[in-house]
Amino acid sequence: MSEKKKFAVFDIDGTIGRTSLYFQVVEELINSGILSEDVRQELNTVYLPYRERAHKGAFRDVTNTFVEVFEKHMTSIEVSDFRAAVDRVIERSSKHVYVFTRALIRKLKAEGYFLIALTGSEMYSAQKFTEQFEFDITVGEIYSESKGIFTGEVSRVFDKKDKYIKQFVSDHNLTYVDSYAVGDSMTDAPMLALVENPIAFNPEDRLFDTAKKNGWKIVVERKNVIYELESKDGSYILAETDI
Repeated sequence: MSEKKKFAVFDIDGTIGRTSLYFQVVEELINSGILSEDVRQELNTVYLPYRERAHKGAFRDVTNTFVEVFEKHMTSIEVSDFRAAVDRVIERSSKHVYVFTRALIRKLKAEGYFLIALTGSEMYSAQKFTEQFEFDITVGEIYSESKGIFTGEVSRVFDKKDKYIKQFVSDHNLTYVDSYAVGDSMTDAPMLALVENPIAFNPEDRLFDTAKKNGWKIVVERKNVIYELESKDGSYILAETDI
């Protein structure tokens, strides 16, 4: 039997990419007239408080509302129009990534890691985004289609990331030894809990609290400075990053 391979799994939106693919694609659909300006007004009720950091739950509110509003209107969208919008977003912003995660991906790839990307964004957009990093597997949500139109049925990923990892470990002869997972939101916590090297990257408040409770590494990147926090003797200390 061949030797088991080490793996690393990454979230995409807010972890590799600085801006959510999901948000950008929805905005592009509005800007190009595929979705109406009424949709923008619906989104602004939560997007503006999010931009202003009006309250702690603003991130969750905007994420949930974007999903709810988009899925309400997706049956009016042609698949070709959606993918054209994705292509424009990727061309414009695929290089707008975080330094820490980009460097970690390159480092682990050079060391022979099996690289996995798991995201709540749609599969086509996720795969187009991760082409630049040559991930071994990219999994995004699948929007069912019929006769070139979305049906409204969605195959979820964001709430099953740990299950995907367990399946990939079995299917691809992977090992949990020295494994990595990197994510920024609470939906990433189950996959972080599976690996030996969990990293909460620019974590939202609930993931930040969970990371502290479990002693996980916390990394914060702001502008051109990377702060790495490590648990030691019951408290967190500022540590030098090796990326």
